[in-house]
Order: sequence, then structure tokens, then C-alpha cells
Amino acid sequence: MPVSDLLVAGLKLMGMGMGIVFSFLVLLVYTMKAMSHFAAKFHVDEPQSTTQNAVRTHLPAAPAKSDEQLVAVISAAISRFRGATH
Repeated sequence: MPVSDLLVAGLKLMGMGMGIVFSFLVLLVYTMKAMSHFAAKFHVDEPQSTTQNAVRTHLPAAPAKSDEQLVAVISAAISRFRGATH
């Protein structure tokens, strides 16, 4: 078999394979668009999930002096860091 015949057969096979993949991807895009339209049509607005509400209600209240304590801790950490590097 001559090389030119093999090249032509290879190009035909490549074109056929690429055409099939392209067709599949186009079909996939339109299917996804149809599913999105279908889901949007039947979408029901639900209230916020209960897990988000549960997390918000179980947070402990911050103590009144937390800012003063936080400033003290940060100041101590900075002074210790500066002392360790020099």
C-alpha cells in the first residue's frame, strides 16, 4: 500500500473521530442547557439551611474584656518575637 493511501485513510479516520467527538460535545452542551432550563423552571425557593442557623445560634458570647486581653496577648507575642530575632 502506498504511503499516500495510508495518509488519506489516516486523515479520514482523524476527521471521523474529531467529528464524532465534536458532535458529542455539542449534544452535551445542549443537554446541559436543557437541564438547566428545566431545573430553573421547577426551582423552589427554600429558606436558609438549618445548619447555617444552628452554627449561628451555638456561638459563644465574647467576654467584655476580650479586646483588652487580645491587645495584651498580641503585644506580648510581638515583644517576644522581637527579642528572639535580635
